[in-house]
Amino acid sequence: MVLHMHVGFIVEDYARWRAGYDASIEQRKASGEISYQVFQDVSNPNVVSVLSVQSSAERVQAFIDSPDLQKKMKASGITKMGTMLIGKEVGSGTH
Repeated sequence: MVLHMHVGFIVEDYARWRAGYDASIEQRKASGEISYQVFQDVSNPNVVSVLSVQSSAERVQAFIDSPDLQKKMKASGITKMGTMLIGKEVGSGTH
């Protein structure tokens, strides 16, 4: 089953955070990440959210809970984490 993960947060500096995020690509892929999208708030570039497609809720949760990731998140300047959602798609549409 393909799952989607959405998480938002506030960072001290987008460029610093992005460098850390990009450096974690291999760990994210190993945790089951298939693809990702990064978004910035239009009025504050340090308000960021990430939407990713994941192959396994268990693998991505283990990655999120890892002490190594927690250390890297702190080093990248994340100051506030929002709610994280790991969910399955139950509907979509276009207009």
